[in-house]
Amino acid sequence: MPCHEGIVRADFDTRPGGAMGDSMTVDWRKALFLVSVFGFSAAAQAQSAPTREEVNPEPPKREAQPGKVSVDSSAAFNRGPCPLDGSELRTTIPSVQFGGAGGKPLAPELVPILANVRAPAGEQPVRVICDIRDAANAALRQARYVATVQIPAQRLEGGPLQLEVVTAHIVETRVRGDAGPYEGLIEQRITALQSFDPLNEAQAERLLLLADDIPGLDVRLTLQPAGGAPGEVIGELTVDYHPFGVVVNAQNYNSKQLGRETVYARGELYGLTGLGDLTYLAGSTTVDFDEQKIVQVGHEMLVDQSGTSLALRATFADSRPTLPSLDLRTKSWILNAELMQPLLRTVNENYYLGVGFERIDQRTDLGGAGGRAALNLDRISTIYMRFAGNARKLRGDGTEAVAVNGFAEVRKGLDLFNATKTGVITKAGYAPSRFEGDAKAWVIRGQIDSKIGLGPIFELFGSARGQWTEQPLLNYDEFSIGNLTVGRGYDPGANTGDKAIAGTAELRANLPTGPRVATQVFGFYDHVHLYNLDTGSTEANRRLNSYGGGVRVTLSGIARLDVTYAHPLDRPLLTGASAKVPKDRLLVSLTAQLVPFGGRH
Repeated sequence: MPCHEGIVRADFDTRPGGAMGDSMTVDWRKALFLVSVFGFSAAAQAQSAPTREEVNPEPPKREAQPGKVSVDSSAAFNRGPCPLDGSELRTTIPSVQFGGAGGKPLAPELVPILANVRAPAGEQPVRVICDIRDAANAALRQARYVATVQIPAQRLEGGPLQLEVVTAHIVETRVRGDAGPYEGLIEQRITALQSFDPLNEAQAERLLLLADDIPGLDVRLTLQPAGGAPGEVIGELTVDYHPFGVVVNAQNYNSKQLGRETVYARGELYGLTGLGDLTYLAGSTTVDFDEQKIVQVGHEMLVDQSGTSLALRATFADSRPTLPSLDLRTKSWILNAELMQPLLRTVNENYYLGVGFERIDQRTDLGGAGGRAALNLDRISTIYMRFAGNARKLRGDGTEAVAVNGFAEVRKGLDLFNATKTGVITKAGYAPSRFEGDAKAWVIRGQIDSKIGLGPIFELFGSARGQWTEQPLLNYDEFSIGNLTVGRGYDPGANTGDKAIAGTAELRANLPTGPRVATQVFGFYDHVHLYNLDTGSTEANRRLNSYGGGVRVTLSGIARLDVTYAHPLDRPLLTGASAKVPKDRLLVSLTAQLVPFGGRH
């Protein structure tokens, strides 16, 4: 139910003995009831509260930060040339047997990996043993084991070929750098690393990625021979800790009613408790400090060594849109608790599963000659389950050839903490934002983004997102179009829907502007299809489109500038003041990482 100008005007005679006289309160409430039901219940009429994205903004986009963790095992073994490579002797090898170093049995997890390494049939040059060794090394490398295959001294007299597999095991770990309050967590990771026998790069990467996920911490591991028994290696763990971070943003994505230009700042403290935690305080305001002010606080922390995290977040927003002859004021309180577990954590693939609880309280009052009066009140208590993930495939030079990320979320409203009742006006005179809105509805939301590289310069980007429900929803739960979501060129919340499917297509060109500066030009097309389920809605089935182009410039670790020209093609609404195609927009967003300047976190 989008917010636009000139929909409702209320004039009241509050003089003693006037038209309203002593019955002013009763008639005022009746007027508010009519405004709530008929003026604000359908998408074609006025919206009394800002949307989810307007009152609960996510942190601004910075430069993409793929996993930097690496396990360098290239120096773990001194691999020399095969001693039989130049031999002209011939022999028959009926089978190949693998054992561990020093006559020990082969580690059980390596048996299936080497099961398909066989000798060719018949008499062969003895140098074929080098090929068998190389094939075994390749199989171990593909399975990410830090190991090498050696050819022990033996007599080949028609018996099986004996090969010795030396696997790496970290016997000592040297830490370089300051881990700050995370010394205890790093020691736990070191103990876990030294327990891996045989050592697998993927296992070590997962452990280090979970450490690298700790806010303010970067880690890297390098292996080298210990000089003792075969396979013993020393791990050099490089640690870089930043105690806090500050990011700021300025943009002009919002509507005129809620203040076109907005500034945002977020400060983060890392490691207050030493539990892999992040504490943040963020604030957002329109540049004139008038239409909208937002405050966000939160604390996130690890609860175990597997990377399970607990997040507690709170948001307060005070919104007072500039509307002719209408003085609306909405106060929004949002509380969230979320538990997230990583299912798979690698440099190129990451999947997470989480559950959470969210509480929303949006209260809108209407000002007039007789003072402020109740208008709308939404209270929603929601539990949800969320699956999120990302995957990528790299080229030989380390750049992304294909990248996919997305999420799926199932939400269920509960009748808890005085949740809004459908179609019920409270004793204080507050009506739901939508009279048929159901605070207990099931809602499924999701989004998937994908990128395909077409060479060193061009790439295709596509995004699909949607929402499904079987009941009309309250304002906060609706799918919203606009510059903050999808449908660039439309004001945030210019139209909303109970159900929606939307897509974005972009053709991008990455210009060669040097290693420190990334410059990307793009053209886009956005499409949104909205469905509203409330009775009599004039916006029951709407399609909205826009296109345009722009440029993104990123100065690595310092700042990002987004400039987009957007041309809307459709009317946001079919009736009212917004029943006309909006003017073209030039959208500008500048994000700067002030602390650490030029760093990752």
